[in-house]
Amino acid sequence: MLMSNDSGGDKADDDQPGSLEDFSERLERMRGRGEEPAASQQSASAWGRAMRISSDLLAGIFVGCLLGLGLDTWLGTKPLFLLIGLGLGFAGGLRNMMRTLQQENDQSSGN
Repeated sequence: MLMSNDSGGDKADDDQPGSLEDFSERLERMRGRGEEPAASQQSASAWGRAMRISSDLLAGIFVGCLLGLGLDTWLGTKPLFLLIGLGLGFAGGLRNMMRTLQQENDQSSGN
């Protein structure tokens, strides 16, 4: 048989766990993660910029090599146009990198 004790009602409420939301908030405060989403977004943004800049350079080199290799195969001058395409692709990739950095600099100074 179960017996109920109404006199300990306040104590029974204290023994009951709080809501899951309260627990999550307390846990996040204890871990010190209240400010982390802004830092995480900033890190992701920096990672995205780095990937865009590096892809600008790599795309230029890749396209230059492909065009040079295509010309070499068509004209029968194997290393000549490949090397020229590599150099022009590298220069074009650097130019695209500088253009991207300049645009980002203009955007950040405009805000």
